[in-house]
Amino acid sequence: MHRALISLAHILPLRLLYGCMSLAIPFYVLLDGRGRRASYSFFRNRMGYGRVRSFLHVFVNMYNMGKVVIDRFAAYAGKQFRISGQDRYLYDTLVPDGTYMMLSSHVGNFELSGYMIPSPRPVKTLVYAGENAQVMAQRSRLFKDCNIEMVPVKEDMSHLFILNDALQNGEVVSVAADRSFGSSKTVLCPFMGQEAPFPAGPFTLAVRRGAKVLAVFVVKEGVRDFRAIVEELQADGTGQARVESLAKAYATVLERVTRQYPDQWFNFYDFWAA
Repeated sequence: MHRALISLAHILPLRLLYGCMSLAIPFYVLLDGRGRRASYSFFRNRMGYGRVRSFLHVFVNMYNMGKVVIDRFAAYAGKQFRISGQDRYLYDTLVPDGTYMMLSSHVGNFELSGYMIPSPRPVKTLVYAGENAQVMAQRSRLFKDCNIEMVPVKEDMSHLFILNDALQNGEVVSVAADRSFGSSKTVLCPFMGQEAPFPAGPFTLAVRRGAKVLAVFVVKEGVRDFRAIVEELQADGTGQARVESLAKAYATVLERVTRQYPDQWFNFYDFWAA
């Protein structure tokens, strides 16, 4: 199925693929009760939309998630996407010295930037290890072309040692900082009107290694057009206080981007009760 989708993405226009995919969204919304309820609660309770508007945005939210999947397979098939934005220079001009971490999230399609924009420095990026083998092979191929290497999440947390060594060796580390990956260590941060748990690991690693931290988001603004939003995070204090300050700075930026692009925030579970 994955190979067939790559072949279709190679010959069919994206708009047609989006249209075909949209036919499945109503069934997906009905069958995925947990995701539907979480998405509805987000629009109803966090964005403050009315009942009907919230329900309609559930469809839009899941439709946009489908676009993320289609775009990834289109990239595997060789289609090119444009990623612009006045903040991109913060990524494009990573200095050859200094320690950097990039913190992404499940907003938009950050992974696509790793397929389209060659990194000026080697990057280790933390990824979910349970994907289909065909998908993992395609991701590895495109990432390698852009000077990026995947680090799969392991249950024994050994991936943290790999990331720590990467920072020590002058590489850039890229991590999604809005999910805990099974870790019980979290930092409570104000987010969308209520405190929410954010994983402590990325922020602890950044503080321990003295890394500069960039919050990076890549949001969809057209069929093949994306916008990069990049902001360097600032933190106060030392030790654990600095970890918490950095986490709250990230949550603040994430909330601003999420409110601007609510239909592109893809967390289909109760984020605040995690």
